[in-house]
Amino acid sequence: MSELILGIDGGGTKTHAVVVDLSGNILASAAHSGANWERTGITATEIILQEIIHRVLNLTDSSSQDVVASTIALAGIDWDSDLELFKSVAKLLNLGDKAVFVNDSIAALFAGSPTGIGCVSIAGTGGKTSGRSKTQTLQTMGMDLGEGGGAGQLVSLALDYVARIFHGIEKPSQLTKLILKESGFKDETALFKAVARHEFRLDEEMAPKIFALATAGDAGAIAITKHVAAQHASDVVAMINQLGLTNTSVPVVRAGGLHTAGCATFDLTFEKVLKSAQPGASSKVLNISPVYGAVVHAAHAYFGDIPKSFLDNLFEQARTKGDL
Repeated sequence: MSELILGIDGGGTKTHAVVVDLSGNILASAAHSGANWERTGITATEIILQEIIHRVLNLTDSSSQDVVASTIALAGIDWDSDLELFKSVAKLLNLGDKAVFVNDSIAALFAGSPTGIGCVSIAGTGGKTSGRSKTQTLQTMGMDLGEGGGAGQLVSLALDYVARIFHGIEKPSQLTKLILKESGFKDETALFKAVARHEFRLDEEMAPKIFALATAGDAGAIAITKHVAAQHASDVVAMINQLGLTNTSVPVVRAGGLHTAGCATFDLTFEKVLKSAQPGASSKVLNISPVYGAVVHAAHAYFGDIPKSFLDNLFEQARTKGDL
């Protein structure tokens, strides 16, 4: 009988699974559609998880009986009641008490900080900030309410800025031309009328084009990019304080499309706000798939103190393998 560790990372659009042996060697990986139960419903998420687990274990000629520890990190697990909901899912997956469910931000944290101590800032389609100390785990609500909202917040602010231009509050910006072009409306009046009647919403995929305008020096794009970056950094500062890690060399993991885009305006603003409040913090952009953090999280449950050789093998192979 093989002894395997399983990690799963499920977001809004895609789900990854990885199986490793007890030496940290990657034996198989698989991908599926999104597994955010708040979007797909709990039944659809169960099916996706069953299918991806079956697929990845089949690649190693193994079964769920061979899995000694697993972490399933899913977007949408934001409240304690969500964890109660997924207890029945673990039974359906035939993993029982060997399966631990966490928010997907925790996988990103462990991928960038294998001890699990530190904070993670997610700025992707949406936003989320999570953190762990030796005694507690905390996470924000992830609902763009009093916290950074990733690309969704960026495009929302872009629309607001264009409205402010329309009302004569702000000076002209290329944001107006960009939004009209992307939306297909002939002028601002037609755009705002459609928005007011809930006939149109901006897509988060516009975020890279807003970043491009900021890089080109557009004042409006720079202003909203700085606003979003500063909010995400402020969320991390608050999390560090709540965890009791103030004035320590706390690791900060940055993950999601806004963090990985390489936009100098966003990056410099994030770092400035973070370091001005927490000068000892050490931030890094995550350069491997978060699913490997799910594997590390599961390995902690199995080993307690994870052997260095396990982590060395896992991360070396993960970087060689590249994005899943």
